[in-house]
Amino acid sequence: MKNLSVAVVDYDCGNLHSASKALELAMKETNLNGSVFLTKDPNKIKNADKVILPGVGAFKACMGKLKSFDGLQESIEEFALKKGNPLLGICIGLHLMATRSFEGGEHPGLSFIEGDVVPILSNAENIKIPHMGWNEILLKQEHDVLKGLNKKDFYFVHSYRFKPKNNESTIATTEYGDIFPSALCSGNILGTQFHPEKSQQTGIKLLKNFLEWCP
Repeated sequence: MKNLSVAVVDYDCGNLHSASKALELAMKETNLNGSVFLTKDPNKIKNADKVILPGVGAFKACMGKLKSFDGLQESIEEFALKKGNPLLGICIGLHLMATRSFEGGEHPGLSFIEGDVVPILSNAENIKIPHMGWNEILLKQEHDVLKGLNKKDFYFVHSYRFKPKNNESTIATTEYGDIFPSALCSGNILGTQFHPEKSQQTGIKLLKNFLEWCP
């Protein structure tokens, strides 16, 4: 059996080590043999079997970091768009894959999934921004990576959310003041607004599904 290589993009923006540790735990729950590694090496990313783009922070700063490493953005584009291999974006990692973000002005994204990143808006007193804590996801369509996870709780930390151009890319939603997409997919490209690496066993289950996913 071929060893699965799983690259976590190291661009100085995110819970890199917690994401890697959660993926290692998820790997142990599969029948797969493989390795999880942090890297900013474009060649290692292009040649990986799966890539995870994590992220914590502001859109502009994270996009700036991604672009600051020679060949890093291009390697992710080649991996996902040209080779069609499975890519998972987490939180800001998902936001970076949008067409543009309106966080702190208007900024272009990678345009992997068409849509905008917009503020969470609510006038309700009990709805605090940022959205921080546990909320359930509701599947809008069946998807291998979300198998067994309908109405399960995941951990969120965000003030902005993804507004897709095409609602068909939304595979799960969450209600917090309003209903927003909490998981999106376009072919081989997947993104979650929540943090699976902070979501205990439900997060490990999602990552296990991702490692086994063959889009």
